[in-house]
Amino acid sequence: MLELHVLGTSSARFAHGRAVSGSVVNTPGGTLLVDCGEGMQQRLIDHNRQLKSSNLQSRTRIAKVRAILLTHGHLDHCWGLLPLLQTMALDGRKDPLLVMGPTTVDALTWAREHPGVPPSEESGVSSTDLAILFQQWQSLGSKDESFGFELDWHLFTLDDDMPAPAPVQPIEEVILTVVPTQHGIPACGWQVTQPTREGRFDRDRAYELRLKRGHISRLARGEDIVHDGQELAAVDFRGPPRPPRSLLISGDTVGGIPAFAGLEVAPDVLLHEATFANELQEKATRYNHSTAADAAGHASACGAHVLALTHYSSRIDDTNVLIDDASGALTGPTVVHACADGELFLIGGDDVLPEVEVLSAAGGWEPTRIT
Repeated sequence: MLELHVLGTSSARFAHGRAVSGSVVNTPGGTLLVDCGEGMQQRLIDHNRQLKSSNLQSRTRIAKVRAILLTHGHLDHCWGLLPLLQTMALDGRKDPLLVMGPTTVDALTWAREHPGVPPSEESGVSSTDLAILFQQWQSLGSKDESFGFELDWHLFTLDDDMPAPAPVQPIEEVILTVVPTQHGIPACGWQVTQPTREGRFDRDRAYELRLKRGHISRLARGEDIVHDGQELAAVDFRGPPRPPRSLLISGDTVGGIPAFAGLEVAPDVLLHEATFANELQEKATRYNHSTAADAAGHASACGAHVLALTHYSSRIDDTNVLIDDASGALTGPTVVHACADGELFLIGGDDVLPEVEVLSAAGGWEPTRIT
Protein backbone atom coordinates (compact mmCIF):
# COMPACT_ATOMS: atom_id res chain seq x y z
CA MET A 1 0.00 0.00 0.00
CA LEU A 2 1.21 3.49 -0.89
CA GLU A 3 -0.36 6.70 0.37
CA LEU A 4 -0.20 10.05 -1.38
CA HIS A 5 -1.23 13.11 0.63
CA VAL A 6 -1.63 16.17 -1.62
CA LEU A 7 -1.02 19.21 0.57
CA GLY A 8 -0.81 21.93 -2.08
CA THR A 9 -2.38 22.33 -5.53
CA SER A 10 -1.63 25.96 -6.41
CA SER A 11 1.12 27.27 -8.66
CA ALA A 12 3.42 30.17 -7.73
CA ARG A 13 1.31 31.49 -4.83
CA PHE A 14 -1.62 30.70 -2.56
CA ALA A 15 -4.93 31.21 -4.42
CA HIS A 16 -8.57 30.14 -4.05
CA GLY A 17 -7.76 28.51 -0.71
CA ARG A 18 -5.03 26.40 -2.29
CA ALA A 19 -1.49 26.18 -0.93
CA VAL A 20 1.65 25.81 -3.04
CA SER A 21 3.38 22.54 -3.84
CA GLY A 22 4.14 19.80 -1.36
CA SER A 23 3.09 16.15 -1.06
CA VAL A 24 3.63 13.41 1.50
CA VAL A 25 4.21 9.82 0.38
CA ASN A 26 3.78 7.14 3.03
CA THR A 27 5.41 3.82 2.13
CA PRO A 28 5.68 0.55 4.09
CA GLY A 29 9.25 1.54 5.02
CA GLY A 30 8.89 5.20 5.84
CA THR A 31 7.68 8.66 4.83
CA LEU A 32 8.89 10.87 1.98
CA LEU A 33 8.14 14.54 1.36
CA VAL A 34 8.15 15.61 -2.29
CA ASP A 35 8.60 19.38 -2.60
CA CYS A 36 8.29 21.75 0.30
CA GLY A 37 6.58 25.03 -0.52
CA GLU A 38 5.86 27.84 1.92
CA GLY A 39 4.27 26.89 5.25
CA MET A 40 4.80 23.16 4.84
CA GLN A 41 5.37 22.44 8.52
CA GLN A 42 2.00 23.94 9.44
CA ARG A 43 0.28 22.10 6.61
CA LEU A 44 1.74 18.81 7.84
CA ILE A 45 0.54 19.51 11.37
CA ASP A 46 -2.96 20.59 10.31
CA HIS A 47 -3.40 17.61 8.00
CA ASN A 48 -2.16 15.22 10.68
CA ARG A 49 -4.66 16.68 13.14
CA GLN A 50 -7.48 16.10 10.66
CA LEU A 51 -6.34 12.51 10.13
CA LYS A 52 -6.34 11.91 13.86
CA SER A 53 -10.00 12.94 14.00
CA SER A 54 -10.87 10.32 11.39
CA ASN A 55 -11.02 6.55 11.77
CA LEU A 56 -7.98 6.18 9.53
CA GLN A 57 -4.62 4.90 10.73
CA SER A 58 -2.75 7.19 8.34
CA ARG A 59 -0.66 10.08 9.69
CA THR A 60 1.66 12.82 8.39
CA ARG A 61 4.04 13.24 11.31
CA ILE A 62 6.97 15.58 10.75
CA ALA A 63 9.21 13.35 12.85
CA LYS A 64 8.60 10.38 10.52
CA VAL A 65 9.89 12.07 7.34
CA ARG A 66 12.94 10.12 6.14
CA ALA A 67 13.80 12.17 3.05
CA ILE A 68 12.78 15.38 1.29
CA LEU A 69 12.83 15.10 -2.50
CA LEU A 70 12.84 18.36 -4.45
CA THR A 71 11.77 18.51 -8.08
CA HIS A 72 13.55 21.85 -8.71
CA GLY A 73 14.61 25.08 -7.04
CA HIS A 74 11.73 27.47 -7.70
CA LEU A 75 10.63 28.88 -4.39
CA ASP A 76 7.00 27.74 -4.54
CA HIS A 77 8.43 24.22 -4.38
CA CYS A 78 11.16 24.67 -1.77
CA TRP A 79 10.70 27.93 0.18
CA GLY A 80 9.31 26.02 3.16
CA LEU A 81 12.35 23.76 3.53
CA LEU A 82 14.48 25.82 5.91
CA PRO A 83 11.58 26.61 8.29
CA LEU A 84 10.66 22.91 8.28
CA LEU A 85 14.22 21.94 9.18
CA GLN A 86 14.21 24.46 11.98
CA THR A 87 10.90 23.06 13.27
CA MET A 88 12.43 19.59 13.26
CA ALA A 89 15.38 20.92 15.28
CA LEU A 90 13.08 22.62 17.80
CA ASP A 91 11.14 19.36 18.14
CA GLY A 92 14.40 17.62 19.11
CA ARG A 93 14.86 15.50 16.04
CA LYS A 94 17.87 13.15 16.21
CA ASP A 95 17.31 10.91 13.19
CA PRO A 96 19.30 11.74 10.03
CA LEU A 97 17.49 13.35 7.09
CA LEU A 98 18.20 13.25 3.37
CA VAL A 99 17.48 16.32 1.20
CA MET A 100 17.94 15.52 -2.49
CA GLY A 101 17.42 17.29 -5.81
CA PRO A 102 18.80 17.98 -9.31
CA THR A 103 21.48 20.47 -10.36
CA THR A 104 24.10 21.05 -13.09
CA VAL A 105 27.87 20.72 -13.24
CA ASP A 106 28.15 24.47 -13.90
CA ALA A 107 26.12 25.30 -10.80
CA LEU A 108 28.18 22.94 -8.65
CA THR A 109 31.36 24.54 -9.97
CA TRP A 110 30.09 28.07 -9.29
CA ALA A 111 29.04 27.19 -5.75
CA ARG A 112 32.45 25.66 -5.07
CA GLU A 113 34.50 28.48 -6.60
CA HIS A 114 32.30 31.40 -5.43
CA PRO A 115 30.90 30.36 -2.05
CA GLY A 116 28.12 32.64 -0.89
CA VAL A 117 28.17 34.74 -4.08
CA PRO A 118 25.05 34.77 -6.31
CA PRO A 119 25.83 33.58 -9.84
CA SER A 120 26.44 36.26 -12.44
CA GLU A 121 24.33 36.53 -15.57
CA GLU A 122 27.38 35.60 -17.65
CA SER A 123 27.79 32.32 -15.75
CA GLY A 124 24.64 30.83 -17.21
CA VAL A 125 23.77 29.51 -13.75
CA SER A 126 20.36 30.27 -12.30
CA SER A 127 20.19 31.77 -8.82
CA THR A 128 17.42 29.24 -8.12
CA ASP A 129 19.56 26.23 -9.00
CA LEU A 130 19.51 23.90 -6.02
CA ALA A 131 23.31 23.94 -5.80
CA ILE A 132 23.12 27.67 -5.05
CA LEU A 133 20.15 27.33 -2.69
CA PHE A 134 21.62 24.39 -0.78
CA GLN A 135 24.75 26.39 -0.08
CA GLN A 136 22.74 29.36 1.15
CA TRP A 137 20.55 27.21 3.39
CA GLN A 138 23.55 25.40 4.82
CA SER A 139 25.19 28.73 5.69
CA LEU A 140 22.03 29.95 7.44
CA GLY A 141 21.35 26.81 9.42
CA SER A 142 19.82 27.28 12.83
CA LYS A 143 20.87 29.86 15.40
CA ASP A 144 23.81 27.76 16.56
CA GLU A 145 24.78 26.80 12.97
CA SER A 146 23.66 23.25 13.56
CA PHE A 147 20.22 21.69 13.31
CA GLY A 148 21.12 19.07 15.89
CA PHE A 149 20.62 16.14 13.52
CA GLU A 150 22.57 14.81 10.57
CA LEU A 151 21.60 16.35 7.23
CA ASP A 152 22.65 14.81 3.94
CA TRP A 153 22.39 17.54 1.28
CA HIS A 154 22.58 15.41 -1.86
CA LEU A 155 22.72 16.95 -5.33
CA PHE A 156 22.85 15.04 -8.60
CA THR A 157 23.12 15.98 -12.25
CA LEU A 158 20.69 14.92 -14.96
CA ASP A 159 23.04 13.29 -17.43
CA ASP A 160 20.39 11.77 -19.68
CA ASP A 161 16.79 12.46 -20.66
CA MET A 162 15.63 8.99 -19.59
CA PRO A 163 14.53 7.80 -16.13
CA ALA A 164 17.24 6.48 -13.82
CA PRO A 165 17.41 5.12 -10.26
CA ALA A 166 17.91 7.85 -7.68
CA PRO A 167 21.56 8.06 -6.53
CA VAL A 168 20.43 7.49 -2.94
CA GLN A 169 17.72 5.01 -1.97
CA PRO A 170 16.73 6.00 1.58
CA ILE A 171 13.97 3.39 2.08
CA GLU A 172 14.65 -0.30 1.47
CA GLU A 173 11.06 -1.26 0.73
CA VAL A 174 10.64 1.09 -2.26
CA ILE A 175 12.59 2.20 -5.30
CA LEU A 176 13.01 5.89 -6.16
CA THR A 177 13.35 6.80 -9.83
CA VAL A 178 14.40 10.19 -11.15
CA VAL A 179 12.36 11.25 -14.19
CA PRO A 180 14.09 14.14 -16.05
CA THR A 181 11.77 16.98 -17.02
CA GLN A 182 12.17 20.42 -18.62
CA HIS A 183 11.46 23.63 -16.74
CA GLY A 184 14.21 26.12 -17.60
CA ILE A 185 16.32 25.04 -14.63
CA PRO A 186 17.34 21.51 -13.58
CA ALA A 187 14.09 19.70 -12.83
CA CYS A 188 12.79 16.19 -12.43
CA GLY A 189 9.84 14.13 -11.37
CA TRP A 190 9.99 11.48 -8.66
CA GLN A 191 8.59 7.98 -9.06
CA VAL A 192 8.07 5.91 -5.91
CA THR A 193 7.63 2.19 -6.57
CA GLN A 194 6.84 -0.68 -4.25
CA PRO A 195 8.30 -3.63 -6.20
CA THR A 196 6.60 -6.93 -6.94
CA ARG A 197 5.85 -8.73 -3.69
CA GLU A 198 5.16 -12.37 -2.89
CA GLY A 199 1.54 -13.44 -2.76
CA ARG A 200 -0.59 -13.28 0.35
CA PHE A 201 -0.17 -16.09 2.86
CA ASP A 202 -3.23 -18.35 3.10
CA ARG A 203 -3.83 -18.27 6.87
CA ASP A 204 -7.33 -19.70 6.49
CA ARG A 205 -5.90 -22.91 5.04
CA ALA A 206 -3.29 -23.06 7.77
CA TYR A 207 -5.99 -22.74 10.43
CA GLU A 208 -8.17 -25.37 8.75
CA LEU A 209 -5.24 -27.80 9.00
CA ARG A 210 -4.89 -26.87 12.69
CA LEU A 211 -1.23 -25.99 12.24
CA LYS A 212 0.70 -24.79 15.24
CA ARG A 213 2.00 -21.25 15.36
CA GLY A 214 5.58 -22.40 14.77
CA HIS A 215 4.60 -24.31 11.65
CA ILE A 216 2.65 -21.32 10.34
CA SER A 217 5.67 -19.07 10.88
CA ARG A 218 7.96 -21.46 9.00
CA LEU A 219 5.57 -21.72 6.08
CA ALA A 220 5.23 -17.93 5.97
CA ARG A 221 9.05 -17.68 5.79
CA GLY A 222 9.05 -20.02 2.80
CA GLU A 223 10.07 -23.24 4.57
CA ASP A 224 8.41 -26.56 3.73
CA ILE A 225 7.20 -28.56 6.75
CA VAL A 226 5.89 -32.00 7.68
CA HIS A 227 2.55 -32.12 9.50
CA ASP A 228 0.86 -35.37 10.59
CA GLY A 229 3.19 -37.26 8.25
CA GLN A 230 2.27 -35.07 5.27
CA GLU A 231 4.75 -32.76 3.61
CA LEU A 232 3.37 -29.25 3.14
CA ALA A 233 5.02 -26.98 0.56
CA ALA A 234 5.30 -23.31 1.50
CA VAL A 235 4.57 -22.30 -2.09
CA ASP A 236 1.11 -23.86 -1.81
CA PHE A 237 0.23 -21.40 0.94
CA ARG A 238 0.97 -18.32 -1.15
CA GLY A 239 -1.27 -16.59 -3.62
CA PRO A 240 0.05 -15.24 -6.94
CA PRO A 241 2.75 -12.55 -6.77
CA ARG A 242 1.35 -9.09 -6.12
CA PRO A 243 2.19 -6.58 -8.86
CA PRO A 244 4.26 -3.47 -8.14
CA ARG A 245 2.44 -0.36 -6.95
CA SER A 246 3.77 3.00 -8.03
CA LEU A 247 3.11 6.72 -8.06
CA LEU A 248 4.85 9.53 -9.92
CA ILE A 249 4.96 13.22 -9.02
CA SER A 250 5.92 15.22 -12.09
CA GLY A 251 7.03 18.53 -10.64
CA ASP A 252 6.89 21.42 -13.13
CA THR A 253 7.53 20.62 -16.77
CA VAL A 254 6.70 21.44 -20.34
CA GLY A 255 4.83 18.79 -22.29
CA GLY A 256 6.28 16.20 -24.66
CA ILE A 257 9.02 14.92 -22.33
CA PRO A 258 10.46 11.55 -23.54
CA ALA A 259 11.20 10.25 -20.04
CA PHE A 260 7.53 9.51 -19.38
CA ALA A 261 7.56 6.88 -22.11
CA GLY A 262 10.69 5.27 -20.66
CA LEU A 263 9.38 4.15 -17.28
CA GLU A 264 9.80 0.47 -16.42
CA VAL A 265 6.69 0.48 -14.21
CA ALA A 266 3.49 2.26 -15.22
CA PRO A 267 2.45 4.53 -12.34
CA ASP A 268 -0.86 3.74 -10.70
CA VAL A 269 -1.21 7.47 -9.99
CA LEU A 270 0.51 10.26 -11.91
CA LEU A 271 0.31 13.55 -9.99
CA HIS A 272 0.96 16.02 -12.78
CA GLU A 273 0.92 19.79 -13.02
CA ALA A 274 -1.84 21.35 -15.11
CA THR A 275 -1.00 25.01 -14.67
CA PHE A 276 -3.00 26.15 -17.69
CA ALA A 277 -6.11 25.19 -19.60
CA ASN A 278 -5.56 24.06 -23.20
CA GLU A 279 -6.48 27.46 -24.62
CA LEU A 280 -3.22 28.84 -23.16
CA GLN A 281 -0.97 26.20 -24.69
CA GLU A 282 1.40 28.79 -26.18
CA LYS A 283 1.85 30.48 -22.81
CA ALA A 284 2.38 27.14 -21.07
CA THR A 285 5.14 26.20 -23.49
CA ARG A 286 6.77 29.62 -23.22
CA TYR A 287 6.99 29.35 -19.44
CA ASN A 288 7.95 25.64 -19.41
CA HIS A 289 4.68 24.54 -17.86
CA SER A 290 1.97 22.06 -18.85
CA THR A 291 -1.61 22.36 -19.92
CA ALA A 292 -4.08 19.66 -18.94
CA ALA A 293 -3.59 18.20 -22.44
CA ASP A 294 0.18 18.04 -21.86
CA ALA A 295 -0.45 16.18 -18.62
CA ALA A 296 -2.72 13.77 -20.49
CA GLY A 297 -0.01 13.19 -23.08
CA HIS A 298 2.44 12.17 -20.37
CA ALA A 299 -0.19 9.98 -18.69
CA SER A 300 -0.85 8.16 -21.96
CA ALA A 301 2.87 7.80 -22.65
CA CYS A 302 3.59 6.13 -19.31
CA GLY A 303 0.35 4.16 -19.06
CA ALA A 304 -0.81 5.80 -15.83
CA HIS A 305 -4.03 4.37 -14.41
CA VAL A 306 -5.02 7.65 -12.76
CA LEU A 307 -4.02 11.16 -13.84
CA ALA A 308 -4.28 13.44 -10.81
CA LEU A 309 -4.11 17.08 -11.88
CA THR A 310 -2.53 19.75 -9.65
CA HIS A 311 -0.51 23.02 -9.63
CA TYR A 312 -3.29 25.23 -10.94
CA SER A 313 -2.76 28.81 -12.05
CA SER A 314 -4.61 31.40 -9.98
CA ARG A 315 -6.76 32.00 -13.08
CA ILE A 316 -8.20 28.49 -12.60
CA ASP A 317 -11.25 28.61 -10.38
CA ASP A 318 -13.31 25.69 -11.67
CA THR A 319 -11.10 22.64 -12.26
CA ASN A 320 -13.77 20.88 -14.33
CA VAL A 321 -12.42 22.63 -17.41
CA LEU A 322 -9.07 20.93 -16.80
CA ILE A 323 -10.72 17.54 -16.43
CA ASP A 324 -12.47 18.06 -19.76
CA ASP A 325 -9.26 19.22 -21.45
CA ALA A 326 -7.28 16.24 -20.17
CA SER A 327 -10.00 13.68 -20.88
CA GLY A 328 -10.23 14.85 -24.47
CA ALA A 329 -6.49 14.42 -25.01
CA LEU A 330 -6.04 10.93 -23.53
CA THR A 331 -5.29 7.99 -25.83
CA GLY A 332 -5.90 5.27 -23.23
CA PRO A 333 -8.24 4.31 -20.39
CA THR A 334 -6.68 6.61 -17.80
CA VAL A 335 -9.04 8.09 -15.19
CA VAL A 336 -8.72 11.87 -14.70
CA HIS A 337 -9.08 13.46 -11.27
CA ALA A 338 -8.58 17.12 -10.32
CA CYS A 339 -6.95 17.25 -6.89
CA ALA A 340 -7.94 19.46 -4.00
CA ASP A 341 -5.73 20.35 -1.04
CA GLY A 342 -5.75 17.75 1.70
CA GLU A 343 -6.73 14.76 -0.42
CA LEU A 344 -5.37 11.33 0.38
CA PHE A 345 -4.84 8.68 -2.30
CA LEU A 346 -4.70 5.06 -1.14
CA ILE A 347 -2.97 2.88 -3.73
CA GLY A 348 -3.15 -0.88 -3.30
CA GLY A 349 -4.72 -4.05 -4.59
CA ASP A 350 -3.40 -7.48 -5.56
CA ASP A 351 -4.74 -7.57 -9.11
CA VAL A 352 -2.97 -6.21 -12.18
CA LEU A 353 -5.09 -3.05 -12.01
CA PRO A 354 -4.69 -1.12 -8.78
CA GLU A 355 -7.30 -0.15 -6.25
CA VAL A 356 -7.10 3.64 -5.98
CA GLU A 357 -9.29 5.41 -3.47
CA VAL A 358 -9.44 9.13 -2.70
CA LEU A 359 -10.43 10.51 0.70
CA SER A 360 -10.48 13.96 2.28
CA ALA A 361 -11.69 15.74 5.39
CA ALA A 362 -14.08 17.74 3.19
CA GLY A 363 -15.73 14.47 2.20
CA GLY A 364 -15.90 13.15 5.75
CA TRP A 365 -13.02 10.75 4.97
CA GLU A 366 -15.39 8.52 3.03
CA PRO A 367 -13.42 6.65 0.35
CA THR A 368 -14.25 7.18 -3.30
CA ARG A 369 -13.05 4.38 -5.56
CA ILE A 370 -11.73 5.80 -8.83
CA THR A 371 -10.35 2.59 -10.40
